[in-house]
Amino acid sequence: MAIVHFNATSVTPITDGVQIPVPQTPQGVGLATVISSVPSIPNTVQLSASVGLRGDVGTGSVLFRIFRDGHEIYYSRQGIESGFEQFALVTLQAYDNAAPGQHAYTLSIEKLTAGLTATVIGPINLSATVYSLT
Repeated sequence: MAIVHFNATSVTPITDGVQIPVPQTPQGVGLATVISSVPSIPNTVQLSASVGLRGDVGTGSVLFRIFRDGHEIYYSRQGIESGFEQFALVTLQAYDNAAPGQHAYTLSIEKLTAGLTATVIGPINLSATVYSLT
């Protein structure tokens, strides 16, 4: 197995680098996009992300989604609250077996709980590493 392509983006490397309100589902907000070049198959694209959150009001959960070229390929739910555990740094890892070519991977967030108010405060990082399996 060998790395054949790597790309990463850091929207902000620090806490309080952004203030992005988390919208109510089904509306989500894109946090980061990374372009990956997949040269051959078989392959695996490893996607890694970290997102800093702050719970402002209430307790509930948010949903992270990863899209490849506009099509959802991954989602994960994360609990958050505004009291004792107000701040969270969420790390996500996903794998994709993509066809050869250029692909845009986008990370988004939305809240699932109506009474929750949450804000993405950073850091926000997204990377894609393509491994050749031959």
